Amino acid sequence: MDLVVLNPKTSPFGLADKRAALAGYLSTVRDSDELVLFTDGYDALFIRDERHIMAAYASFSEPVVFSAEVNPWPLGIVGLALHDGPPVGRFPYLNSGGFIGPARMLHALITRYPEPPTGRFELLRQLRAHGYDTDRRFGWSDQYHWTLVRLLERETTGVDHDARLFECYAPPVPDVNFREIMREVEDFRARGRESDSYQRERTRLAERLQVPSGAAHIHFASPVTKAVAEDLLHEGQLPGWLIGHLSTAMPPAQVLPV
Repeated sequence: MDLVVLNPKTSPFGLADKRAALAGYLSTVRDSDELVLFTDGYDALFIRDERHIMAAYASFSEPVVFSAEVNPWPLGIVGLALHDGPPVGRFPYLNSGGFIGPARMLHALITRYPEPPTGRFELLRQLRAHGYDTDRRFGWSDQYHWTLVRLLERETTGVDHDARLFECYAPPVPDVNFREIMREVEDFRARGRESDSYQRERTRLAERLQVPSGAAHIHFASPVTKAVAEDLLHEGQLPGWLIGHLSTAMPPAQVLPV
């Protein structure tokens, strides 16, 4: 795979700026059918190669495929209401930390939806009329944006509900409460490994990692999860299946979350 690091031009960097950085790159791709895999930069790892990625991608009927997670982040219960059916697969909801598709189709989606398509959803229009403006609350989030786009573009965009290509290790938060989650993050930033959030996440992640992943791209979403994963790596506590993949994929000096 050819790795291209995208550097957003904005400062400070916001999550919504990822789309602009990607759009700028896609406009330079000469082969419009070239398959592009977009990934977050600091909390994700590739543990399998191009051959695995191509085989997993070919198993989807949609040309654009997003990673998935267990939480309807950041919309919470509103996100649940936007879905017109019961949860699907092990990971019901879109995660924007990784997605793949032909360059022309990714560029077309970004061009077609320069802003979150909030007005296309009756529920969101009603909430705004009552003073609950989801754009104002969640417009900073590229995951909010792509969730709305995917709900409108079901024929061309899919979600990897069973982690065939992407697996997200974000902690489950049954009742997504943005302020509560951010309080836990701030507690971790203030107290580090002594914080309750770190201790809970270390126990959870170590247990979950005992089950090998069949994906090529694994994503330790959330600052606490990423910190735990890095600590487990440096302490030699990652399970053998993951260390084996990392050792095969990269020289020992580079076996670090990117």
